[in-house]
Amino acid sequence: PITGRIAALLYPEANITVAGFEAVRLPTDFFDAAIGNVPFGNYGVHDPRYRKTPFVTRSIHDYFFARALDVVRPGGIVAFVTSSYTLDKVDSGMRRYLADRANLLGAIRLPNTAFKGNAGTEVTTDVIFLQKRPPQTPATGETWQALDPVTGKNGAEIPVNEYFARHPEMMLGQMALEGTMYRDNTPTLVGTVTPEALEAAVARLPEN
Repeated sequence: PITGRIAALLYPEANITVAGFEAVRLPTDFFDAAIGNVPFGNYGVHDPRYRKTPFVTRSIHDYFFARALDVVRPGGIVAFVTSSYTLDKVDSGMRRYLADRANLLGAIRLPNTAFKGNAGTEVTTDVIFLQKRPPQTPATGETWQALDPVTGKNGAEIPVNEYFARHPEMMLGQMALEGTMYRDNTPTLVGTVTPEALEAAVARLPEN
């Protein structure tokens, strides 16, 4: 609520709502873009709109992707910061759901320390760029549903999303098996982000 009130004062011309995404009434196929840092956690969201696809609401971060794709127009962009588990988790069901509706334009993987200074978290983070397709339109561009192994630090074979296996230059560091705030031997991107490296990664994304 405090952040929302501050934002409303800074941007009085904007329509700022402080509420759960599931509670906000938004038109479908309308917005040009959805941009944000999605919440992450092993808890679900109650949204009757997805009663026929209940797996969409089991994790709040997955729900944000699905809901955002519904409210952007065909050709619109969803650009979200999320945990690496969105792209790397073994169960590819949610990626298949998203790939049926959007093309992956690209992704940038940030080291686990990228948000340590301002958020106090050490989690490997991805910035994912999706473009919604019109209905009944075949997928184009990158494939991103499967996992492929890469050789990480100390020679460890680490499964990552096939997109990153094909484009290691989009990972701003080196994969390793390390202890994290959640558990030991977690696939983690280690390294330090520099403005130059981030700018170069952004430049590799498609211009559309």
